[in-house]
Amino acid sequence: MLEAWMNFAIVVFVQLLLFIIHAYYEKKLSEVPRILGYGVLSGIALGLLFDLVLGKFFGLWSYTLGFGAFFLTLNAALLYGLFAANTLLMKQVRLLHFFIWTMVVALVFEITNLLFHSWTWEFALSPTKLLFVLSAGNFGGAVLVAVVWHMFGHRFLFIDNLLKNNQLLD
Repeated sequence: MLEAWMNFAIVVFVQLLLFIIHAYYEKKLSEVPRILGYGVLSGIALGLLFDLVLGKFFGLWSYTLGFGAFFLTLNAALLYGLFAANTLLMKQVRLLHFFIWTMVVALVFEITNLLFHSWTWEFALSPTKLLFVLSAGNFGGAVLVAVVWHMFGHRFLFIDNLLKNNQLLD
């Protein structure tokens, strides 16, 4: 059980490191505490919903540490929270940039899990189909975070462009 907690901690640390690198790239290091706070709020709501509905109810994935309330809440706050925080760093980017960084975050997440096993996908797909499903799921999750925060006044450039000009790639 200690190894599972250590693997989880490593996955969290790698995601935190990626977030700091991303914040540096976006020139938003001074905003890191605020963005992480918003990320944790988003992560708890999104993570608990996804884990309980898609993970536990539909059985799409399982966690090495199980589906207990403590772990699910911690996982939602930290991993889903860091995912949401990465999304919140991209309020002033175009859709292509948003998509690419979302895929980078997902790729780092999945590679880290391969090395330090924390969850298992419970469905079998060819590598190409799995890549498509994971890309769509992660991009959809990032867009969901952006849309929700956009409605609360955190304007995302690509959403404004879409709403104003009906242009997806601008």
